[in-house]
Amino acid sequence: MKKNVLKTLLTLIAVFSVIFVGCATGNNDESIPEGYIRINYQGDADNIWIWGDFDSAEVAKCGNWDTDKLPFESKNGNFVYVDLKLASNPKVLGMIPRKGTSNLAGSDIMFYFPMRYKEIYLKPGSTAVYVDSNLTKLAEGLLSANFTSGTEITINGSVKLSNETVTLKDKDGNIVSNIDCSTDNTTITLDDVAATYAQKCPYTLSVETSFGTDTVTVGLDSNLLENWFAEKAKEVNDLGVTFNGASATFKVWAPLASDVKLLVYDDVEKVGSFKPATVAAKSSGSTDEVELYGEPSIDPIAMTIDPVTGVWSYELLNYSAYKYYKYQIVNNGTTYYVCDIYAKAASPDSIAAQLVDINAGTTYGTKENYVNPFGNSGETQKSYADAVIYEMHIRDWAKAFNGEGKFIELAESEKFIAHLKEMGITHVQVVLMFDYAQVNSDENYNWGYNPYHYNVPEGRYVKDMKDGMDAVNQLRQFIKALHDAGIAINMDVVYNHTNETQGGSLYDSTVPYYYYRIKADGTYSNGSGCGNETASNHKMFKKYMIESLKHWMLDYHINGFRFDLMGVHEADTMKEIYEELYKIDNKVMVYGEPWTCGTSAVQNGAKQAGSGTTGLGYGAFDDDFRNAIKGGEFGGFQKGHVQGIYNDKAIITGLTGAECTRNKTGNSALSIHYVECHDNYTLFDKLVYQFDSTIKGDGDWAPKFASLYKSVMDDDEKLSLVKKQNKLAAAYIFLSQGTPFINGGQEFMRTKKGDPDSYAPDTKGGIKWTSRYNGGTYVDATDIDDVNTIDLSFKTKYADVYNTYKGLIALRKSSTAFTAGTSSTAKTLSKGVTLYNAKSDSEEYEVIFNATDKDYIITDVSVEGNLGLGIKDYEVSFGRKGKLVTIKENDGTFKIEDDVSTVPKVPAKSFVILKK
Repeated sequence: MKKNVLKTLLTLIAVFSVIFVGCATGNNDESIPEGYIRINYQGDADNIWIWGDFDSAEVAKCGNWDTDKLPFESKNGNFVYVDLKLASNPKVLGMIPRKGTSNLAGSDIMFYFPMRYKEIYLKPGSTAVYVDSNLTKLAEGLLSANFTSGTEITINGSVKLSNETVTLKDKDGNIVSNIDCSTDNTTITLDDVAATYAQKCPYTLSVETSFGTDTVTVGLDSNLLENWFAEKAKEVNDLGVTFNGASATFKVWAPLASDVKLLVYDDVEKVGSFKPATVAAKSSGSTDEVELYGEPSIDPIAMTIDPVTGVWSYELLNYSAYKYYKYQIVNNGTTYYVCDIYAKAASPDSIAAQLVDINAGTTYGTKENYVNPFGNSGETQKSYADAVIYEMHIRDWAKAFNGEGKFIELAESEKFIAHLKEMGITHVQVVLMFDYAQVNSDENYNWGYNPYHYNVPEGRYVKDMKDGMDAVNQLRQFIKALHDAGIAINMDVVYNHTNETQGGSLYDSTVPYYYYRIKADGTYSNGSGCGNETASNHKMFKKYMIESLKHWMLDYHINGFRFDLMGVHEADTMKEIYEELYKIDNKVMVYGEPWTCGTSAVQNGAKQAGSGTTGLGYGAFDDDFRNAIKGGEFGGFQKGHVQGIYNDKAIITGLTGAECTRNKTGNSALSIHYVECHDNYTLFDKLVYQFDSTIKGDGDWAPKFASLYKSVMDDDEKLSLVKKQNKLAAAYIFLSQGTPFINGGQEFMRTKKGDPDSYAPDTKGGIKWTSRYNGGTYVDATDIDDVNTIDLSFKTKYADVYNTYKGLIALRKSSTAFTAGTSSTAKTLSKGVTLYNAKSDSEEYEVIFNATDKDYIITDVSVEGNLGLGIKDYEVSFGRKGKLVTIKENDGTFKIEDDVSTVPKVPAKSFVILKK
């Protein structure tokens, strides 16, 4: 059994009444369908509540404790029973037999895999699991064993330990003597192995049970792995491959491996591939597939371990005959063929690392040659608030210009670059660009939140990719095109999880379980909602993250990073990341999502912005301001200020950059203000859905969008309302104290046909979204590319909206009043109407926002003296002269009208800007 390396000290037998696993064969009732388990209950139960690794359709039947039931199907003597389908590769089942809604066990019954039996027995008032109908034979088995100190092994399972039933062996099969088994069957004490662990691991433990002998590989508690190896290994700064003349030195940290060999190849056609079934499925398979061995140019080369650091190394004296390499790593008795996680270039699909210095003959790789057009690489003082961030996806925009979805197509597109410059944005934030767990031959659409290799570009965005340098060079061309246009680039990064674990993860294959947080029961913590979460508190993963980020900065000239699910990383880790990157570029932007997507094992996660010891610190998306403006994204279909559901307090907090849930630093620039991103509905689509009061967010939204869209397009009044709401939302964002962020296409009312989760072809909201790019219409398309591809005709169709965005950006960039910070103030004039004062040392603006559906009348406005707003006891000083600022919709610029003496009203769903 392999799942045992980083389990915690808790002994599961003390938590749950019984755990049983093993590899022998027990009951095998042929009447029980394959892939099912039969659960028998003695007594009067009429249903059972389940969770865990049952088939998802079975678990879905247990949605509401009070009303949903999964009934026992049949009776057999004194037992009722039910056959339940299991998920593939199940790990843990949770069960509660019930009478009505009463819990008949008293507490949860947990059942762990792999197991011997297709049939188990339960009895009233007990959480014990039996294997016979007489209820006399408790399930027995060894789940796992871990070194928890140099002299102690902790047992997880339900077994009886004695010196006669236990055998401990090192990797060479030598029996370890002088062991002492505890009387409570939880621990084994032995001589100190700390000094020799690296040379003798992995150890195996065998325990004789009444059902046969169970054997597991003895894991290493995470604290020991940190203390014995990681503490020293983090000082090793040349992991991966380094070049010295004709020689190349390879180093990989794999302290738990019993053997590591270097495989080298002279041709990309010989580096191997996934097995045929995996290739046919167009997915990245498991690294234990023997087809990945390929045809090495020479016999596997034995590497040598440093027992102090756990680093394996080998110097290849003449590497010029070889082009690719990988490691053959044996962990827990399984052989993995692993692309070097420290590599900076790789063959297509990251099958093998490329034996190349990606910076040879270039100006990349050093701080001195690094480029950031934002503030001229540090020459000009800049704040995050001076930035205007524009999110985009490579394929969405490449296909807008009839491309296939490649880096080079955008690098060479004059229209693409011209649009960005015309908008006046400062930073492009690119949705995932590093390698996905999806092979290049798979043409299906994907956002890319299924990372596979953190250090190499995604090959599906590379035109005619032959090797890793094609990916390196084409991504560099894309970035340079943006830089040449004066636009910085931020990279969306997903260091919080990988697509899969174990053999499906290059990281798990290298050091089992180390790179992930593991729960007490041995399963992966899932704060990402994607099946796992990385352990950024572990020394060697934190080191890896920081080195990876520096690689993207120095080797590609990335200027900032948006962290996906930043809440999965510790606040201290995020601060350290920012400060290390700040040393390279004091204008680097670091910000992220201050939340998790599930229950996380992180301690003190980065759930809000954080100040830096030097520099600004790292920012956080302000979802409270987003929700206040246009309604929340979860808990049903919600509306916000622009749709007439007012939250004046939250609007004031956002406009002034005051302390909020996501930013308590006192620096408003660390609040990322937005109403739309790649996730969730586009702003336009959400505004379209407002016209159907039956939309509750319960999954029935998509089929209704076509008719709703048509109703808006056919009704000038509805369309006018949506445009006003869109402009008003933009004004809140661009004029507020914070850092503005918009999604590409938001500026001309981009639609995704009502699909909020357009990450890939799938069945969502009652519609099957396909992967054919067929240019479908906007009211009936189900093609996921058509959903996501930018339609630039909207730029002309909704020119008034586009020009308002462009003018607001120009106004913001022209004045320090909107970036000065928390010196600004705001007050509610009446429900849904806000007076906002934005000022700096040199300038001052008054903005009146009217989110209501009626004009707001302003009386007695004078260009000299005070501005009276017709509200008792309320006056705002304008000094000598007040000026009306207008956004000219014909060209997107703004204009200050010097001679306006009165501003009679603020139209419904609109705003008025006055300059002092």
